[in-house]
Amino acid sequence: MTLEQGLGRLRSPDKVAMAETQRRLDSIIKPLNSLGKLESHLVKIAGITGAARFDLRKKAVAVFCADNGVVAQNVTQSPQEVTAIVAENLTTGDTCVCAMARVAGAEVIPVDIGIARDLDIPGLRQCKVDYGTKDFTMEPAMTREQAARALAVGIGLALELKAQGYGLVATGEMGIGNTTSSSAMAAALLGWEAAVVTGRGAGLSTEGLIRKTTVV
Repeated sequence: MTLEQGLGRLRSPDKVAMAETQRRLDSIIKPLNSLGKLESHLVKIAGITGAARFDLRKKAVAVFCADNGVVAQNVTQSPQEVTAIVAENLTTGDTCVCAMARVAGAEVIPVDIGIARDLDIPGLRQCKVDYGTKDFTMEPAMTREQAARALAVGIGLALELKAQGYGLVATGEMGIGNTTSSSAMAAALLGWEAAVVTGRGAGLSTEGLIRKTTVV
């Protein structure tokens, strides 16, 4: 699936389904809107799914794993190899997101979308766009074509899970150096100073934070 094909599947919220869900909520013996955001979220889900009645019992967390080339600038306390290690731990259930997913009754689906080396691990979906991004202080982190392919992978997986009966899908990402990349994107998109959007990540020292902020 291409990005254009995926975007072509997008539809506006179904207002009929939303109105029907709101009517059903209002008909329950309780004060109107007394469930707060839970009610508004249910109405939104009805609009997204196009159905006034839906089943959210089957849930998944898709974790997209990739390396960030900017780690070459010494902005992290952990080596790049940790990305692959954590990706493997995601397949065995030995991460904090796996623990939280078990409590929530959700399946964790790890995806290799850009780990810097090949991993032949059962349970790790192979959707590699490239072997990590480039160092964005030296060149563009990704080409436009790579970015489009990565987005298409996410859309395709969402459609696949929907077809398998998943009613709720959460997304996340994992990769050493990710908070440097996200800070740089936040600064660029919001027009904010690097110091405002840059933090210690996984526990950088003050010296490390200064270096990271300068890179961003």
